[in-house]
Amino acid sequence: MCGILGVVGYSSDDLERYVNLISHRGPDDRGYWRSGDVFFGHCRLAIIDISGGKQPWIEDGKVLIYNGEVYNFLELRRELEGKGEVFRSRSDTEVVFKVLKVYGVDGIKRFNGMFSFGFWDGRRIIIARDRFGIKPLYWTKVGNIFAFSSEIKALISLPFARRSPNLEGLKYHLTFLWCPYPITAFEGINKLPPGYALVYEDGNIEAFPYVSFDRENTIPTPEDILETLRKSVKMHLISDVEVGIFLSGGLDSSAIASLTDKPLRAFSLMFKREDISKDIFSSEFSYAKKVAEIYGHSLEAVEVEFRDEDFERVIYHLEEPVGDGAAISNYLLSREARRRGIKVALVGTGGDELWGGYPRYRALLLSERFPFLRYIPEIPFSSGRLGRLARDINKFKSGLKADYPLRYLLWMSYYHGFKDTFQRFLDDFNDDDRLNSCMLFDIKYFLPEHNLLYTDKTSMAFGLEIRVPMLSNELLKLSLSTPSKLKVSPFTGKIILKEALKKVLPSDILKRKKAGFGAPVKGWISGKLRNRLHRVLEDDLILSILPKFYVEHLINENVKGRGFTYLNMFELLVISTWRRVFRL
Repeated sequence: MCGILGVVGYSSDDLERYVNLISHRGPDDRGYWRSGDVFFGHCRLAIIDISGGKQPWIEDGKVLIYNGEVYNFLELRRELEGKGEVFRSRSDTEVVFKVLKVYGVDGIKRFNGMFSFGFWDGRRIIIARDRFGIKPLYWTKVGNIFAFSSEIKALISLPFARRSPNLEGLKYHLTFLWCPYPITAFEGINKLPPGYALVYEDGNIEAFPYVSFDRENTIPTPEDILETLRKSVKMHLISDVEVGIFLSGGLDSSAIASLTDKPLRAFSLMFKREDISKDIFSSEFSYAKKVAEIYGHSLEAVEVEFRDEDFERVIYHLEEPVGDGAAISNYLLSREARRRGIKVALVGTGGDELWGGYPRYRALLLSERFPFLRYIPEIPFSSGRLGRLARDINKFKSGLKADYPLRYLLWMSYYHGFKDTFQRFLDDFNDDDRLNSCMLFDIKYFLPEHNLLYTDKTSMAFGLEIRVPMLSNELLKLSLSTPSKLKVSPFTGKIILKEALKKVLPSDILKRKKAGFGAPVKGWISGKLRNRLHRVLEDDLILSILPKFYVEHLINENVKGRGFTYLNMFELLVISTWRRVFRL
């Protein structure tokens, strides 16, 4: 795992120093290449072929800088050797280079893994991102200058770049807690969509998808899914350094833990009681402990204390103002795992989107089959488990006032004041299989723009590579070919996945209610972050987007420790702090 920066159309002797801004992504090595007004910089986290995979990779007048892991690189290598290609390393970097050299842009679809890269073929730059968006990639164009990078902070620091907030992007963050590609929260900084390639030549940009989300006619069996997942876990364990696992005791991370071919060091978060006591969030450590014992993994408890200064550090590394406390949880867990010597960790991200794990999928079925539910009353605020139930019921009721697909978008949202943010997505849905359409929407947007974004940024802050075995090309094909009725019923989700895992997981894990990877945000707002609340009213950027009375309402409600608006308040705290951190 690495960090990349490329610039074309701008000559300067000090471009190397901007690579240092993303050096946390690759603390093991640095590499630079320049020719005329083309510059490539790379910082490396050495995982495979530690001594032989240095970058930029330069050969035959072509240059590659690459971030990620292509897990089928041995298969591709054999194919290329059959075409007469000669290799001088064991690294997947050289394989990626030679695939691009031999096949050009068409070769990208052959990769099975997580990646972003920049490739100079002697006359043009090709950049691309993996089909799930596991690895980030940003670009900007100012006049005749084009630049791309793994992280925004390198781009906005370049002498020719702009540094200003994008109000359109912030409206999406306030609405959904994430922002859709190609825009970002920074004016002039673009995200390359997952599964896309971009070609820059002579000042012209052409961006296009290299994959499609077509469904095959064959419906997979539970046995197909289990065997494919088993192969994916094995593939994701390829490494020349130790691999660990982040274990929550939930279905997805437990499934991965059950399919490893050897015991791993497992890590699970434990929050301070003072934070949890003020929240409707509960710890999952006891479940993780049980799973670890069953499969022989050595579980290490990571008891964390969230500190006020961690808040600004997380926002600096996130770059986009993602208002989800899970980002802080992943940051704290990653920091400690890296401190304890782990360089690669497996996580269960992606199982919910592919196999129907989110409660909003069941909510869609319930709303369509039982229309009388619109008459249920709202439930007043309460703490503990009853508070979670009240929050969920009230959220469910809020979406019933609209028809599909707006109803689904309302369930995903936290603020309903920007109508255009909903209108933007209505054409992404279809009526063929409504539930699968919603899951595909989440695969295309929510997964890369939210879950994968914060997972990558907060782990790479410490040079920790996160791998996601639930996301492989083959598992995606199986998911797309599975009718939604085999994934979700009104009362349970991940039906076919649970059926597939019956042979490897105990029944109480299979039947356990989804908890989600989160954080005691409400407890933090009532405690460590409480002194920041009133600063939001002093932020003219926020007040230029939102009505003052609404901001005052959020502050008052959260100061009193009541209501279910803590995520709305948290997003405002994130945006206000983000603005100061990046001097916007």
